[in-house]
Amino acid sequence: MIPASAAEEIARRGQLDQLDLPALLDDMAVTRAPIVSLVRFLSAACQGDAGGYVHWGATTQNVMQTAEVLLLRNAHHILLDYFAGCLDALASHAEQGATVVMAGRTQRRHALPITFGFKVAAWIDELLRHETRFREATPRVFTLIFGGAVGAWHSFNGQGETLQRTLAARLGLGCFAVPSRSVYDHVVEYILLLGLLASTCSKIAQELFVLMSEEYGEIYEELGDAVVGSSTMPQKVNPKLSVQVIALAAQLRAQLTLALDAGQVSHEGDAASSQMLYAAVDTACPLALEMMGAFEELLKKLRIVPAAMRANLGLSNGLITAENMMMTLARQGLGRQAAHDLVHESALAAQRTGCTLGDVLNNDPRVQNLLTPEQVHSALNPESYLGDCVALARQQAQRAHTKAHEIRAHHPEVVQN
Repeated sequence: MIPASAAEEIARRGQLDQLDLPALLDDMAVTRAPIVSLVRFLSAACQGDAGGYVHWGATTQNVMQTAEVLLLRNAHHILLDYFAGCLDALASHAEQGATVVMAGRTQRRHALPITFGFKVAAWIDELLRHETRFREATPRVFTLIFGGAVGAWHSFNGQGETLQRTLAARLGLGCFAVPSRSVYDHVVEYILLLGLLASTCSKIAQELFVLMSEEYGEIYEELGDAVVGSSTMPQKVNPKLSVQVIALAAQLRAQLTLALDAGQVSHEGDAASSQMLYAAVDTACPLALEMMGAFEELLKKLRIVPAAMRANLGLSNGLITAENMMMTLARQGLGRQAAHDLVHESALAAQRTGCTLGDVLNNDPRVQNLLTPEQVHSALNPESYLGDCVALARQQAQRAHTKAHEIRAHHPEVVQN
């Protein structure tokens, strides 16, 4: 499309140290068109007629958006590194907490006994779905759009498609069939994925934040004795990392509206949408990296308090295993609904009198005819009613370790970053 000698000269001169950078910046301030100024200075720096071939057929957005996508890809690789670290940390918690019994809660009230490892297993499973979304979106997101003024290769003399595919291959990017300047959905999709990830990270951090309060006391952040919680209350040791994740995630999710607005491009392109898109990307990506860095640190410095978890299990005086009691009576011939009504009635009586559920049940003739006190005690033992919590925790721990290894194997450059 242009003489090889011209291409070689442009490449040789296409370095910042070959240009008068202060003068270039001054010119950009005058033209308010950075690529126009860059083309002007690069053309002047080239010897012979090579300068006449600079910016041959491309348009400003082709250059700017390509650079933005390359920067986005670099940020994504760093994000994956944090992601792998988070998965490894969660895997360790799932393994170590697989048999640590605690209260499972729904509607913020005791539901059934679970293990801390099971709670972590659910987080792992959710994060792995995010990894799948990012991986499946990669061919769409990291894409070259190089179609000239409106995206139809007007000035490429019939070789525009070949040029785009060749350039995409050199840059390791994909390319769309129609390189329209009105196409932003792929970058918007990435911001949406970051927002979804932020929602999960915030949800986990919020729960950990709550479980750190004195009323629960089930976990804490191991930050060291030098950390100070308050300038006026010397006893305070406030959570630091969990609140940081929550705040950063909220700021990141706030970029979704701007990204979606950036997708409302008029006709074949407009600068307003471009500026909104770049602002969303340039804000969301650093926030995402900072959030994931804090999230990884939070998970690595998270410590559990099994004694507090076990003590909290007893707060309901046996009510947390009422479902197991119901099913035990049902299997003894009482039937599920009749057993439900009996245990519900007993639970209300226990709450009114302050007795344990076991005491109420053992004094009920209907229960006495079906179960011994030992059987009642066994049915109300939280450790005997964990479902598949232990197995699920260990399964998800293995999945997390495996995926973390895969991420690092597929993106070895991330480790260097």
